[in-house]
Amino acid sequence: MSETHYVDLDGHHVAYRVAGEGPAIVVLHLYRRREDLIHLRVLGDRWQVFEIAPLGFGRSDRVPGYAGELLPDQILTVLDQHGVDRFIIWGYSAGGAMAACIARATSRTAALVCGGFSLLGVPTPGAMRQMDRRLAPDHPSRSLWAWVMSFDWADELRSMTCPRLMYWGSEDTSAQMAKRLRRDREQLADTDIDFLEFAGLGHAEVAGDEVLTDLVIPAVADWIGRNVGTS
Repeated sequence: MSETHYVDLDGHHVAYRVAGEGPAIVVLHLYRRREDLIHLRVLGDRWQVFEIAPLGFGRSDRVPGYAGELLPDQILTVLDQHGVDRFIIWGYSAGGAMAACIARATSRTAALVCGGFSLLGVPTPGAMRQMDRRLAPDHPSRSLWAWVMSFDWADELRSMTCPRLMYWGSEDTSAQMAKRLRRDREQLADTDIDFLEFAGLGHAEVAGDEVLTDLVIPAVADWIGRNVGTS
């Protein structure tokens, strides 16, 4: 369906795939272990879909530090290559945190879709200490999480002017994520952020191929169509 392309940023290669025509949707793709073309296949008939792997992740170059504050530049470099101005940013789990950071960094964001990640209070101090023990000093996640935690996300989410959707599985027990996201919904009740909970699904299940194809992507696509449009 789509071959892997590369764009140069400061001498490093950012990997991405692109398919379809229409308004741009950027889906952050963090893993090398599978060729995830589901979003391109399901959404490519209505949108131009970019699956982008930030530096340090997926098939992009391994460059310490580039998962943090230089992340928005990577996404915009790919989009500039294709003459794209406005775009929807979509990420799941750690990718959801990345998507929120990109959305706050540029006014070119038409909408934010953050799945399976609570921006209020995660990662916890305990998780950061565990990361310090487990990860190599130059692992890109170190700069990512230090960057994510540098913002007051309650204020950031309230101040964003683009449409925002947060979604999760009701049985997501990873870092008590479902519980945390329900708490986020209560704390952000005075905003126009939309929330979507998928009943009976855990963290990995929400990102599974069949559930993505049959349930999650159609639901998010419907939200995008109602809040942003398809033309």
